[in-house]
Amino acid sequence: MNPDIEEENRKEGYDDWLLPEETREMLVEMFQELKDDVNLEVFLNDDNEDPFNQLTYQFTRDLARISEKIKVNVNDLKGGSAEKFHVERGPSVLISPEKYSIRFTGAPAGEEGKSFLKGLILASTGDSELEVAQRKLLAELNEKRQAMIFVTPGCPYCPGQVVNAFRAAVERPDLVKAECIEASGNIDLARKYNVGAVPHTVINGITTSRGLEPEDRFIEELITLELEEDMKKAKAKPSLKVPESGTEDVELVIIGAGPAGITAGIYAVRSGMKAVIIEKDNVGGQVALTPVVENYPGFKNIPGKNLMDILKAQALDYVPILENEGIEEIKVGKRIEVISSKRRFLCDSVIVATGAEHRKLGVKGEERLSGRGVSYCATCDGYLYRGKKVLVVGGGDSALTDSLYLNSLGAKVRIVHRRDELRGQSYLRESIERENIPVIWNSVVKRIGGKDKVKGIELEDTSSGAIKKMSVDAVFISVGYNPNSQLLQDIGVKVNEYGFVQVGRRCRTNIPRIYAAGDITGGVRQIVTAVSEGATAALSAYENLHNPYWKSR
Repeated sequence: MNPDIEEENRKEGYDDWLLPEETREMLVEMFQELKDDVNLEVFLNDDNEDPFNQLTYQFTRDLARISEKIKVNVNDLKGGSAEKFHVERGPSVLISPEKYSIRFTGAPAGEEGKSFLKGLILASTGDSELEVAQRKLLAELNEKRQAMIFVTPGCPYCPGQVVNAFRAAVERPDLVKAECIEASGNIDLARKYNVGAVPHTVINGITTSRGLEPEDRFIEELITLELEEDMKKAKAKPSLKVPESGTEDVELVIIGAGPAGITAGIYAVRSGMKAVIIEKDNVGGQVALTPVVENYPGFKNIPGKNLMDILKAQALDYVPILENEGIEEIKVGKRIEVISSKRRFLCDSVIVATGAEHRKLGVKGEERLSGRGVSYCATCDGYLYRGKKVLVVGGGDSALTDSLYLNSLGAKVRIVHRRDELRGQSYLRESIERENIPVIWNSVVKRIGGKDKVKGIELEDTSSGAIKKMSVDAVFISVGYNPNSQLLQDIGVKVNEYGFVQVGRRCRTNIPRIYAAGDITGGVRQIVTAVSEGATAALSAYENLHNPYWKSR
């Protein structure tokens, strides 16, 4: 611990902690990576009762107590330091401002505590940890860039985008500024840039993307200032294409890091296989977006992100997990070739556990206003609509869970359902009734309206066909999922009429050495069944590696 801070606290009679003991122990180990001192310039606003002021002060003070390499200087917004560093909002925290332009506007709370800690490490080591290809691209940058990432405390995808910006700022401190902005606490800024979903990235005043991006795409946008939609339309950009980082040889590649993929990794390595897990986004899949899980054995209730953090921590003791790395192609030959956005894998078996993605309504205005009031993630975007009128579309467990969560945040929630009764579990239906959340029965959304953001919707009565208009600020869509099975369909794996992969009891597909597990297989789509299938797939892959069932046919 930092002896100077400890002595100061003793003199003040202050010896309690914001961070729990388990977290402090983890940070002691994490901070072994710190190389140079890190100076934190903390700016607080004038409101002494502001809980975010207090949280920011206590959090940064705790970090300084844990490591003597972390120095904290507390300022107000009227002093010379605020003018020197151009700080106008509090709370704000600047990380080593004498070296880098890395800033948190708002309290580094919730999920963003992780990106804040990563920012400390990057600033201390001076190593951006970017891939070689991205370093080369940034070396050619000759104009200033200011990247602002709007986030909310509950968004599990936001830290990845924030860290992308921090890495760029460390790699090119002469030209790149990176700022993480807590949107719900700085709602005027969020409105200025029309933030309707997070993470929302603004570079040099231009909204370049809405959502988490791979490192290479973020760096490309940072350099070109080209919008994500435009890059998706472009067929090729040879000058900015990230080359393969090399070939890795393993026995098993697991695609997807939700409950099924994580469990498969643990069981595979414990069986003696050399394995790797590859995830295009962040660990957790749909579970990480679930506000509260109440049906997983061993936990009476637990936030979905917390559950996945526990599973991830256990898995990392066995198997590497490569995040933000999408799979582009699978080729089946004598050995199986798996090509990612960053490298190539040669392996003996593949387990695909890519889960499912949110099903869309397919109505006018939905795609155009996605990220501008149309949302598929209450956990990520709910904070932006506290006190606002929101509509949740759907009647199953996910829709009811989202409705209760949004209601708890202070949103004015209504549910629209195409049937005359909700399909969710009884305890969820009872909670909806207890919270007096109104339901619009026998109705479907026909159109979502608004120019730059959602302003209202049109509903059609399924019985009479009557159309009525309703003013809303956001539409949260929760009408089921479509399986992410295209990779497997491309190589001839059989799927059913809905796109779910057909597997047997051993999680084998119709192509030997290719396995599927979790929500991608349909059936009972629950965490416990995903975990079960992940274990089964890994054990099948191990057994078949030594005793190929297809050779005995």
